[in-house]
Amino acid sequence: MKITIFAVVSNTMKFIMLKKIAILLFMLPLWHCQAQNLSDIELKDALKALDKNIKELSSQNTDNLTLIHIYSYQITAAQTTIEKYKTYKDNSQIREKWLQLKTLAEQNKPVIDFIEQNLSQRFYAKGLNALLNGRKQEAMELFAQSAKVKPDNVMANYQIAKLKLDSGKVKEAMTMLFSTLETGKANEDEANLCNTLLTFAYNKSMVRVLAMMKEGKFADAENILVQLQDACDKDKFGICNMSNLAANIEKCRNGIYDDHLKIAKRAMDMGKTDIAAAFINNTMDYMSRNREDIKNSSSFDNMAEAVIAAYIKDAKNMTAATQNEVRIDKLIKAKNLAEMIGGEIETEALKNIASINGTTSLTDNRLDSIEANTPAQGYSQTYSQYINDTISDSDKSVEQIEKDYIASSNNKLPKRSVAVEQTKAKSMSKEIDDKFYEVRSFITVNNYEKALEVLESANRLAKIDIEKKEVEKMYLAAIREITAKRMSAAEYAVFVGDIAKADSLVALTQELLVMYKMTDDKRIKEIMNAYLLSLDKKVCAKKQEEIDVFVSNIMDCIRRNDFYAANQNIERAIQIKGSSQCRLDKSKVRALKRQIDKPLEYVGLKEQVSEVLNESKDTMKFVFGYAGLEQYYIDNALAQMQVKHEPLRAIMHSWNDDKLVIKSIEYLMKYRKFEIALSLIGTLKDFGYKASDTKKIQSKLGEMMALENMKDADKIERHHRVSDFYQQDKWFKYFNKSYEKSYEKWKKENKISN
Repeated sequence: MKITIFAVVSNTMKFIMLKKIAILLFMLPLWHCQAQNLSDIELKDALKALDKNIKELSSQNTDNLTLIHIYSYQITAAQTTIEKYKTYKDNSQIREKWLQLKTLAEQNKPVIDFIEQNLSQRFYAKGLNALLNGRKQEAMELFAQSAKVKPDNVMANYQIAKLKLDSGKVKEAMTMLFSTLETGKANEDEANLCNTLLTFAYNKSMVRVLAMMKEGKFADAENILVQLQDACDKDKFGICNMSNLAANIEKCRNGIYDDHLKIAKRAMDMGKTDIAAAFINNTMDYMSRNREDIKNSSSFDNMAEAVIAAYIKDAKNMTAATQNEVRIDKLIKAKNLAEMIGGEIETEALKNIASINGTTSLTDNRLDSIEANTPAQGYSQTYSQYINDTISDSDKSVEQIEKDYIASSNNKLPKRSVAVEQTKAKSMSKEIDDKFYEVRSFITVNNYEKALEVLESANRLAKIDIEKKEVEKMYLAAIREITAKRMSAAEYAVFVGDIAKADSLVALTQELLVMYKMTDDKRIKEIMNAYLLSLDKKVCAKKQEEIDVFVSNIMDCIRRNDFYAANQNIERAIQIKGSSQCRLDKSKVRALKRQIDKPLEYVGLKEQVSEVLNESKDTMKFVFGYAGLEQYYIDNALAQMQVKHEPLRAIMHSWNDDKLVIKSIEYLMKYRKFEIALSLIGTLKDFGYKASDTKKIQSKLGEMMALENMKDADKIERHHRVSDFYQQDKWFKYFNKSYEKSYEKWKKENKISN
């Protein structure tokens, strides 16, 4: 019975096992078919991936060490591909390529792994080979790669330091060697090698420095010493002598200081004041940086004082209105130099400047006030909330924005345009897809209002979250593109001079951004920032052109002697102002203002004098006033500016009253208007008087003018003018004789040499 039961159980078990085997045999072909059952697209993708990996691995070149890390990544990527298509290898097409890739990966991996582990040594070996063959630059690059892979590769760092030392980079070489020794990674032999090179670098540099100092090349020597001092700050091995370095740096700096003063003195001796001033400025800067080493500066102060005095003297001798600009320039240079020196030198210089200019202020306070009170104007000023980057290249940013949003013949599908966003959309509704296409069409033809209207209808159609999100994305893309296009159009409007249109376009853009609450969008801010700065730059150029037109008009007014109109144009030009980003050059306007200051004052004085004659009918008062006006005209050389002036001599001749002329001469002599009195003696000549008829008055006037011109050094210009003009006219022989005799007499009495 037991045997029978066991036999039944055994038979049952066999039946179950056979059944399972039958099922497996039946399912195996099905699994095999499933494994082979790839669609054409999947098969194509698989073959493409395998081909790509095979191509990469078969082209690996282990000689190119810089690509080893990339090769390692390629092998990892190939292993992923091998694993991915392992189940499909029964496909005849896949099987061949799969085996090729597997073989390549198995062969290449050990080699790449070995090189990667020893990459620093491989770079070092190749560097040595390049060095032995004289390719120093290549060697430097290979040693640098070696040190980059393994920063504690002592020999790579040593070779780099040696090459740096050969090229004169003492500081870099020594710093590298000190750092290498400090890490403690060097063995005894390597440490000795680094120490030897450091000692050699220091000693060689010091020998070179001492030779330079002996030749008087203090600046070059100081440069090397400072490099050594900086490098030796890291010296913990007793290689540098810091006290010796400091002493030699002090000697060099004193030498440089003395050289500067010698050159400045030589320039002054040659009359090159500007060159002397430049060296004084450089010396002052040098002293301020090296005050500890340059302790005695009295010789510097003396030289600076001499340069300031030379500037002031030159300015003092420039009395003509046409020289006004140069005179002011010299006084400004003197003032700036004096302020830099300070102390008594500055006080004395400001006193001398005030005596010439009437004030120590060398700018035009009225123009400064007008300009300061003119508000800044510009797009970046009005829309300052978008300006967050004022130093980057706005033109480059605009160029990139246009590539992103604005279609052209070379850029038919900008990568951030609505057209591109539509292709990315994942909408589940055909109606919404159609709306997106419509939006794209309207934006293409610049009908932005209609495009946004269509987007609104798309928003109403959206029923589920995914559709609503896609509509929001399209809104974002549309408003960004509209912003870029409108701002681009505004930029073009400024370019062609239609500022009103540009203003309108920018305002419309701002309204759109406020309406859709997009003013804080990061990309919008980038677009607005770039375009506003670009617009400001172009508007600034237009404003500069406007100023240049004013300059031309001002010069025309000066040619016509209409100095009031010139002054009005100057004040209008000075009021032209851009935004805080705009730097306008108004130097020509200010120069012209300084040029017309004297003529403008002359015109005002002339009007006052004319009123005296018209209102009071006081002839002598008019003569006195006109004499002062004429003296002002002569002293300021206004004839050189072609300022129209009728001489008093001609006016009195036209009155045809010789007795009035004689009375006027006496009156002017009484009030020390000698030069004009002398010109009125010429009126008597015009009336037909002989020279002998005026002998007494000529002699008296000659004596008085000689004393006047001798007493005041400022009258030296008048002395030369009188001598040059009247010595040629024999009718004034009594004046010339008396003037020369008296002038020599006063000069001798006052012990003044020629």
